[in-house]
Amino acid sequence: MATCGEWNLLRTLGSGAYSEVKLARHKQTNDLCALKIMKRDMGYDSGMTDIVRNEVEIMKNLSHPNIINLIDFSDTETHTHADGVTEDVFYLALELANGGELFDFIAQTGKFTEEVARFYFHQLCDAFEYLHGNGVSHRDMKPENIMLDNEFNLKLADFGFSSNQAKNESRKGTDNYMAPEIHLGQKYSGQNVDLFAAGIILFIMVAQHPPFNKASPKDPHYKTISANRSDLFWKLHSRNKPNGLDFFSPEFRELISSMLSFDPIQRPSLAEIRASDWYNAPVPTYEEIKEEFNQRKAALDGASSQEDQPVPTEEVDPSVFTRRTVHRGVGGELEDGAKLPSLDRTCMEYIPEFKRYTQFFSKSDLESLFNTLALFADKVTTEFEFSPEEYSSTLNILQEEKMVSMTVNILNAGDDTYCIEAVKDSGDRFVFNDVYNKMKQFFGGHANASEPTAEY
Repeated sequence: MATCGEWNLLRTLGSGAYSEVKLARHKQTNDLCALKIMKRDMGYDSGMTDIVRNEVEIMKNLSHPNIINLIDFSDTETHTHADGVTEDVFYLALELANGGELFDFIAQTGKFTEEVARFYFHQLCDAFEYLHGNGVSHRDMKPENIMLDNEFNLKLADFGFSSNQAKNESRKGTDNYMAPEIHLGQKYSGQNVDLFAAGIILFIMVAQHPPFNKASPKDPHYKTISANRSDLFWKLHSRNKPNGLDFFSPEFRELISSMLSFDPIQRPSLAEIRASDWYNAPVPTYEEIKEEFNQRKAALDGASSQEDQPVPTEEVDPSVFTRRTVHRGVGGELEDGAKLPSLDRTCMEYIPEFKRYTQFFSKSDLESLFNTLALFADKVTTEFEFSPEEYSSTLNILQEEKMVSMTVNILNAGDDTYCIEAVKDSGDRFVFNDVYNKMKQFFGGHANASEPTAEY
């Protein structure tokens, strides 16, 4: 098993250009964490060392129920891979938000009512009040960085771009969620751009899609706001909504329009947001939120079953694997008649304490599932690569002129049950969820089991 210091590494939760995040279990306490690992040599060469140290310096002074907490940090640790290869790394041991990503939940179960969105927006504002009150701005607010714990509470994650400066100049964040002043190369308030991104996130909770692609006057949707024509903005977004313009309450439209203003001076402060009519409307109780989520999860589990659908019967061409890496699981012959290497893959363990909404379960045999994953990779994706050690593949898909990279793992969930999970590595969150749904449909009747753990 791969290890890093006192942590056993179970599987990859996500990866970026310079780091990987692993689901890890402590060797002594058995506690789970999200272990963010970065090679020391890559960090020094790329200038990422300062980003990591900045993240640590800010996070070690933060403690709030709606913020992912830093458990431990080391800049002199050894990462030992399963094959025995070692490398020097930094690592951050982070609190595990084991309820999954909020926006995967929305993508898979449907948009929130304004009342449910208000419950989470209150928690988001609580986190901002704490952060901003301590002179810290996040500067990378986006759907991927909003998690849920197992008590359905919101958790802000990833403080790599956070700042304790009153004014900032560096272009940090993600394009789709940046305020216009960042795109224009102007100095900006980190706290102000956090609230701008919060307006986008609130809109997505209710509409299930972004308000615009980019906060630029050239964007067809944002240009209506920059031109002070929010009436046109809402007209555009009401065209295909039930009840038209009335899909959004007047108080919601007023708050969003102000939060997304082109001029940062015209945007409301956090105190003004908290004083708004929409913010102060009724909020569901925790018990009502829990019931809402349990109902949605039950409906999602029911929709995931495709027992009545046929399963793919085509056998994958073994060269699918050899074009990218040596295939070690499914048998067969190469075009020249040479046998594929007969080496054992390891089926990673499913950890019931960690939830995802982009996963489904199967009672089919492991080789059939891996064969189906290979068929999907070969027929649907743009590029792909299979892990030589595990039942896992990295897929790159170009859709809607957007490239998404995702890892698909087949996990052993016990009792002859397997979990097929998709993890977004990079790219657009909404395209990723669409590709995941296509993959689940491609598996057809292989999606034929329920999650082994009944309690959510």
